[in-house]
Amino acid sequence: MAHFLLRYTLAPDYLDRRAQFRDRHLALAWAASEQGTLLLGGAVGDPVESVLLLFADAEAARAFAKSDPYVAEGLVTRWEVLPWITVVGAAAARPVRPA
Repeated sequence: MAHFLLRYTLAPDYLDRRAQFRDRHLALAWAASEQGTLLLGGAVGDPVESVLLLFADAEAARAFAKSDPYVAEGLVTRWEVLPWITVVGAAAARPVRPA
């Protein structure tokens, strides 16, 4: 299994505007989680400075961003899908142990 990070850069007024779109965003996220494509997701920082979502599939991550009301409504100013080469942990895509 490969891993992909969907990284959101947020608009300066993200926290002020988030509430009106949050239910739709979370419904989309939970649906992706139940389908097994979204593994984890959430805001980074306190106060929030970005969002990271961990996917098992790059196309699923892109499709999520294109459907996300946060993106459509301008709360996200930039998004990108990055391969994450995981090497440590039970769910690592490419486990590597010391010799």
